[in-house]
Amino acid sequence: MQISSAAQLWAQSRLRQDPQDPKTAAQDAGGSSVAADTQNRKSASKDTDQSEGPWDTSAARKTIRGAADVFAKYDLTKITPAQIDALTADLKVARFDDLGFAMSLERQGAAYHAEMEASGSVYGIGDEDFDADAPVDLIAKTRSELALAQRYGQDTVRLSTQLFKLEEAQMSRASGASAPSSAPQLAETLVLFQAQRLWVE
Repeated sequence: MQISSAAQLWAQSRLRQDPQDPKTAAQDAGGSSVAADTQNRKSASKDTDQSEGPWDTSAARKTIRGAADVFAKYDLTKITPAQIDALTADLKVARFDDLGFAMSLERQGAAYHAEMEASGSVYGIGDEDFDADAPVDLIAKTRSELALAQRYGQDTVRLSTQLFKLEEAQMSRASGASAPSSAPQLAETLVLFQAQRLWVE
């Protein structure tokens, strides 16, 4: 029978790293803590990337511009809650397929506000200063909400996409309004050209 030497027994005990040993336990705890912290940070970073990752701006732009004729009737920088209701109704009639955008608009409208106020009146909640015919700058309001969310570390994806689409809608309205203005000028030029031709003949 082979008898282990004291040196071998000591080496084996060190290899086993007895968890009862305070120094070994501290090392194990520290290593596990660092590993867990690293893993948690990676998971948090991944979640953040997913929540605030890139989204398809080209598809959003195409969808908004597809309803340019609807947005052409409304100025989003001075639109009343009652007009917002009309805008969302027009978008539904036009079968606008961005439901999230339409619902976000609807929450700014007079009908939604009246419904929430009726529900809150049971608890004494209400907004007596609300005016359905008072114009608001919907783009500036959304930009302010986005800045507030960024300041307090809240999710900003929804507000960022909403702001982008509102700005695209306003730009498509501006481009749509400027396009027809060239038609009267063209007609006037043709009339003058025809008159000049008749005078020469």
